[in-house]
Amino acid sequence: MLKIDGRTIDYEESGEGPTVLFVPGSFSTPMAWRSIQKRLPQKYRFVSTSLCGYGETEETRSLGDLGMEHQIRVIEAVAKQTGGPVHLVGHSFGGTLSLAVALEGALAGVVEVLSIATFEANPLALIGEHGGAELLAATQRMSGKFEAAYHSGDPDAAGQIIDFWGGAGSFAAMPEGVREYCRATAYANVLDWRTAYEFQAQKVDYAGLSMPVLIVRGGLANPAMVAISEALSASIPSVVSADVEGASHFLITSHADECAELLAEFLGKNA
Repeated sequence: MLKIDGRTIDYEESGEGPTVLFVPGSFSTPMAWRSIQKRLPQKYRFVSTSLCGYGETEETRSLGDLGMEHQIRVIEAVAKQTGGPVHLVGHSFGGTLSLAVALEGALAGVVEVLSIATFEANPLALIGEHGGAELLAATQRMSGKFEAAYHSGDPDAAGQIIDFWGGAGSFAAMPEGVREYCRATAYANVLDWRTAYEFQAQKVDYAGLSMPVLIVRGGLANPAMVAISEALSASIPSVVSADVEGASHFLITSHADECAELLAEFLGKNA
């Protein structure tokens, strides 16, 4: 754990070699990446953190101040601690943040990003640009219902988000301890959605990325994720795209072998 300007930020580190910085998604902590890390060649320095409001990373956002810069500052602090360039690996909103760091954070010269690997990254602006206004509107209706359910006191409001990305029944199938963590951190996810909608990078912006990028989605991804993945794959110049057959949004857990194999091959070519 780091202490930066009086606030705490999740920080876990193991191994030696090129630094691979793992960013989990919403409702998650560094633990989400351990099954992947143990399957990778042990020739890297693995560093993990958490998004604002999860794990040991303090929440700095509010309803009136929730821009992506809050999340970018977390990655900047962790990258500074590593003392050098990093390969970013992100899942879900952590994948969106990894892309945002490359688009925005790296401009300030704080983070040197050598490569990015994302697993079901979800920059929401691309839904409308690539998949159409109705698909984006349907996503907005879903997230609005989730937020309303949270504010009405529904203890399982987070299940709407889990099932949206993972498919019907995903929340019910999770271990009770995981469901309880989702319940406890649901407000952070309310802020995540608002932050994500404010992040308006378009395909033309992703076309300016110069580093190698891996875009992975589950073969069972929902239409919104398909639109996002296709938009990223069509825009980024140096991109490798892959689908994991039979997997949905939580593929880094359910299909760790396949995900680790894709990541190992990507890092082997770029690290």
